[in-house]
Amino acid sequence: MIDKIATVIIFIVSFVMVTALVAFLNLRYNNIFDFDFTHTQAATELQTAQQIDDMKLNLRPEIEKTVLDSLKEIGFDSAAVVDRNNMIVLLEDSIAVLQEKITKLSRETSSLEVTNAKFKKKKDSETEYQEWIKTTSKFYEAMESQKAAKIILKYSDNIAKDILYSMKKKKAAEILSELNPEIAKRITRVP
Repeated sequence: MIDKIATVIIFIVSFVMVTALVAFLNLRYNNIFDFDFTHTQAATELQTAQQIDDMKLNLRPEIEKTVLDSLKEIGFDSAAVVDRNNMIVLLEDSIAVLQEKITKLSRETSSLEVTNAKFKKKKDSETEYQEWIKTTSKFYEAMESQKAAKIILKYSDNIAKDILYSMKKKKAAEILSELNPEIAKRITRVP
């Protein structure tokens, strides 16, 4: 009895841990089930925001020193021209502008990635369609012209045209001769 209870407890704990891991990964990446481990836009924006905060903390002393040194070099008394608090406000404004530019660039990059993914998906589907047309036209070439004509009639005009144009000319002509002349004209017309 104790073995069964221990097994059930281990199973429940394992289930909760795996579920939590899947939920975490699903929030962080696009689609873990398709093995698409590119960061989601929210995770990318969060990561960018953290990087910007780290940059602010790391670069602030260097920027302050550089600004003060530059003012000294051109002959201004840095204490008289800009007090430390005003300089920090100016630097924070500059950092905010830079942060907006970085965010805009990251959005543009994300949109380009989405566009590239859509283009690749469309290209892959076109390749699949062309393969399907080649295979299907071979089947219809092997059939009797009359039976192939009946089946091809059930396709849309564009698909029927693609199938016929991928066949050997002689067989395509035989199938077209089996069709109603009006339908044959409609299928073979130039778009």
